[in-house]
Amino acid sequence: MSVHLDSAALMATISAVLQRISRGSHYSSPCFFFAPRRRGALCSVVVKASSVYAVILVSAGMAVFACASKPPPPKEPAHTETVSDAGADADAAPAPPKSLYERLGKSDGITKIVDALTKNLQADTKFNKRLAAIKGPKLDKLKKDLVDQICVESGGAEAGADCKYEGRFMKEALGPKTKIKEEEWNAMLLDLRTALEENKISEAEQGDLTAALGKFRDDVVIAAPPPKK
Repeated sequence: MSVHLDSAALMATISAVLQRISRGSHYSSPCFFFAPRRRGALCSVVVKASSVYAVILVSAGMAVFACASKPPPPKEPAHTETVSDAGADADAAPAPPKSLYERLGKSDGITKIVDALTKNLQADTKFNKRLAAIKGPKLDKLKKDLVDQICVESGGAEAGADCKYEGRFMKEALGPKTKIKEEEWNAMLLDLRTALEENKISEAEQGDLTAALGKFRDDVVIAAPPPKK
């Protein structure tokens, strides 16, 4: 609840009271009401009291005027809080797992693995005879075919990679007619695992790639002779 104060009217009222006290007229003076013989001492007391009352009245009037003149404090802006919808994040579908192609480092990562594998095979006495006659551009083409084979078998085509394997690595490196022995196949898998370790590929990816290439085993490995009766 607010009260409107007219400062001009307030000051006029205070001024009128002071003028009446200061004039000390016969009828307006507070000493008029006392007997003449007692008027001196009592009049002095009443005048002093009137002066004190006037001072109090003026002080109160100034205090009220100051309070009325003081502008109200500014209102604080309304603060609204935004609560995020936690349920939307909770219901969001989890990200799909990465393909083996991605976990191997995609095309660049597979190329590094094949480079390391080729060096390991050339240094492996159990397998290097297969690569002795493959050199220069023919070796580069062979490595490119092996990159494409691993790319396809690791899911690179599904991931959008431009790779297509036509089986030339198995035909050219292992021979279209002559199959390899079981020990040569095992040596190749060991050299592949070493190449993966050299490129800091984890054991999970090593196992996945070995399993993906394992389906070619029966096509390139000489079948074991049937047991003798």
